[in-house]
Amino acid sequence: MKVARFIVLALLVFGVLANVVPVKHVQAAAPTVPEDLEMPRYFPETGFWVQGPFRRFWETQGALFVFGYPITGVFQQDGYWRQYFERAVFEYHPEKAGTVDEVQLVRVGAWRVSGREKEEPFRPVAWFPDTTDRRYFPETKHSLAYGFKNYWDRYGGWRVFGLPLSEEFTEQNPPPPAGDGRSYTVQYFERARFEYHPENRGTPYEVLLGLLGWEYLQARGAPAEARAKQDATLPPYDPIRKRQYGPHVGYGFNVAWRGDNDGDGFNQRTMELVKGAGFSWIRVQAIWRDIEPRPGRYDTHALDRIIDAASRNGVKVVVSVVKAPAWADPNGGIPADPAPFGKLMEFLAKRYAGKVHAWEIWNEQNLALETGGHVDVGRYVRLLKEGYQGVKRSDSKAIVLFGGLTPTGVMDPSIAIDDVEYLRQAYAYNNGEIKRYFDHIATHPGGTLNPPDALWPERPGPGPGWIDHPSFYFRRAEQIRQVMVENGDGAKQVWLTEFGWSTANQAPGYEYGRYVSEQQQAQYLVRAFQIARSQWPWAGVLLVWNLNFSTITQPSDEKYPWSVVYADWNPRPAYRALQEMPK
Repeated sequence: MKVARFIVLALLVFGVLANVVPVKHVQAAAPTVPEDLEMPRYFPETGFWVQGPFRRFWETQGALFVFGYPITGVFQQDGYWRQYFERAVFEYHPEKAGTVDEVQLVRVGAWRVSGREKEEPFRPVAWFPDTTDRRYFPETKHSLAYGFKNYWDRYGGWRVFGLPLSEEFTEQNPPPPAGDGRSYTVQYFERARFEYHPENRGTPYEVLLGLLGWEYLQARGAPAEARAKQDATLPPYDPIRKRQYGPHVGYGFNVAWRGDNDGDGFNQRTMELVKGAGFSWIRVQAIWRDIEPRPGRYDTHALDRIIDAASRNGVKVVVSVVKAPAWADPNGGIPADPAPFGKLMEFLAKRYAGKVHAWEIWNEQNLALETGGHVDVGRYVRLLKEGYQGVKRSDSKAIVLFGGLTPTGVMDPSIAIDDVEYLRQAYAYNNGEIKRYFDHIATHPGGTLNPPDALWPERPGPGPGWIDHPSFYFRRAEQIRQVMVENGDGAKQVWLTEFGWSTANQAPGYEYGRYVSEQQQAQYLVRAFQIARSQWPWAGVLLVWNLNFSTITQPSDEKYPWSVVYADWNPRPAYRALQEMPK
C-alpha cells in the first residue's frame, strides 16, 4: 500500500533422406538480440503463446511472414521440445544451446517428399556453373533460381530451410487447413516447401512457405493439451527456459477486501467490478502477523475468502506478504532470522497452489516504515531467498516477485533509500546471488501530478512542484528496467504492482492530487497502459492503485482518491475509461 508515501515523495527429427549430406559449417554463437524477444507473445488469431528461444527464432528469422501463426503449444515429440506453426515446426536442441542452431526447423519437407524420388521434379539434375540468378547444390544435385533463390537467401538459407530436394514444378495444394486446394509453382527443401503466389505479384508475399506445419500436425498428431487453446491472461510454463512469465501487459487492480463473516458479498461485488472493466488480475496484501500470531500456528480464514472469491470468478491473484509478527520482529519489519518466513511461504504456496499465481515478497522494502525502522538491503535479500525457496518447494510454477520498490530520491536508511540505488545494491550484495531468487521484479512507479509520458529531466512535467526528480514520474519504471539489463537480468519482466494517479487528496504530502482532475486521472491511466503495450516489451502485469479503497476508507485517508470507483461503488471516469480502452 501507499502508507506514508508522503515521506518518500518528499524527500528437431526424422531420418528421412538421411543420405543428404549437410553443408559443412562452423557453429557460431547465437547473435546478440534483446532478451525481451524471449518474453511471451500471445496470438489471439490461433490462441497460442510463443516464448523463450522459439519466440526469439520466430522474431529474428522472418516471423509471421515466413512461419505463420503458432498452432500448438510446446510439447515433447521424438525426444525434443517442439512447437508447431502453420508453415513450419520448431525444435529445440539443448546440445546447441547458446548457438544459432539452438532452434532448428523439423525436416518436414524431407518427410513430405519421401518416396517421390523417381518423380521427374525430384530426379537429379546435371551440374552447371553458378550464376547470379542460379545456384547448383552438389549435396542434393538440385538447383535454386530467381525468386525462390532470392527468398531462400534472404530468410536464412540452408540453416533455416535446408537444401533443395526438387526442382520447381506445379503441384496442387491439399484442402484446408493444410492448404487451399489450388495449384502453385513449388519447390521442396529439407525443411520447407516454397510456393509462388502470382496473386501477390509485386508484394513481399509473392513467395510463401507452404502450410507444412498443418500437414505434419495432421499426420503426426499432438497431445490434446498441446492443441487446446491457451489462457490469454497467463502464458504457460516455459519448459525450455524453466520459467513462468506473466503476460505482456496483464490488466489488474489493487483491491480492498474483507475477510470477516460478511465479506463474501463485498468480495463478490469487487470481483464483478474487476471483470466488468475487462480486467483479470487483482493484488491483495496478506499480513503475516495476522496469519501466524504464534510460531507455526497458521490462521488463513480471512485470506481464504478473497482468494476463493477470485478463484470462483476466474480472476488471477498476486499476494504481497508483509508485516512480521512481534515474535519474529518486534517492529513488524523484516526479521533478522528469515527462516520462519520461508516456512510461511511454503505453507501459503501449498495451500493456494493454482489459486495464487504470483507471490510478492514484502512491499516497498526501501522504505523504513515498511521494514521496521531501518532499510537494510542484505536483510531483504536473505528474506527474498528464503521466501523464494519456500514458494518453489510447494508450487514450482508460482511466480515470485522481488517486492515492489517505492519511488524516492531519499538516501537515508532511517527514512528511505532511492529505489534505483536500492536495486543496484541488491544486485551487488553477495556477488549477485539475488538473481537466483526471484522470477520478476515489481515496482511502484508514481506519477504524482505528471502525465505518463513525462520524465525528468528530458521531458519534465508541468508542475507546480514534484517535477525535479525522476521518482516523481511513471516512467521511473524504465530506470528500474535499466538496472536489470545492466546486471544481465533482462530476460525477466517488470510488474507494476502499484501505479496510479490521485485526484484531490486530503492527506499531508499528497497535495499534488489537487492538480489532477478526474478526467486527467482517466486519461493518464489509459495512456500508461498504452505505453506499456507499445513501448515496454518487458512489462508484465500492471495493477492499478486502486479499485475500491474508497468504499472502506474516509476522504481523509490518502488511499481514498486513488480509487477508480466512488464510495457508493459507482464508477468514476477512470473506471469507465479503463473499461472502454482496447485490451
